[in-house]
Amino acid sequence: MTRARLAARQLAWAAGPRYVLLDLALALKGGEFVVLSGANGSGKTTLMRLLGGRMRATGGTIALDDAPLPTLDPGYVGRRIGWLGHKPGLYLDLTARENVVLFARIAGAAVSSAEVDELLDTVGLRRADRDRPVRQFSRGMQQRAGLARVMATSADVWLFDEPTTGLDHDGRAMLLQVLRDRADAGIAILVASHNHEVINVADRHLHLVDGRLQDAA
Repeated sequence: MTRARLAARQLAWAAGPRYVLLDLALALKGGEFVVLSGANGSGKTTLMRLLGGRMRATGGTIALDDAPLPTLDPGYVGRRIGWLGHKPGLYLDLTARENVVLFARIAGAAVSSAEVDELLDTVGLRRADRDRPVRQFSRGMQQRAGLARVMATSADVWLFDEPTTGLDHDGRAMLLQVLRDRADAGIAILVASHNHEVINVADRHLHLVDGRLQDAA
């Protein structure tokens, strides 16, 4: 796997006259698992959405492998950047299996039926549940399916915003193992979270304060 490099320089974003992010710098490379924390309203989700090409910055640059990151280009983002936010990003009337296959195809990745089953095994979705519409799932089950959706793509950068939402202890342990394994395999991972279990297994911990990032103590 080619190791991706995601970098933000002098990044700024304003809501009206108020700057939420100002002169922010970030460097994330393949093989790193970095956790991002910050007070409520500090701009964590805004930063994650900017880095994922889901919003336009007020100023500064974001580059992926030294090329400008396209904004609002779902096809490109789906191929290169795996996104899991507060919501699992699933089509609720499709089954878990159908969602995984669909998102893999959108991202240009081919997955066999056996590979889909292996992914769903990894995230802990029972075989009896895999062909049910995900709207029938609990919140934690939907989050597990959302993780499988990302894993099925060829994305080499993962941006996860509070991914432990809805997960029980076993689900959090599974998620942390997946994140650690995928980072060790070369994926660049940035997770916005206050969860100490996540912080404890990350390689770096960054804190967002007054629109800028600093190393957490």
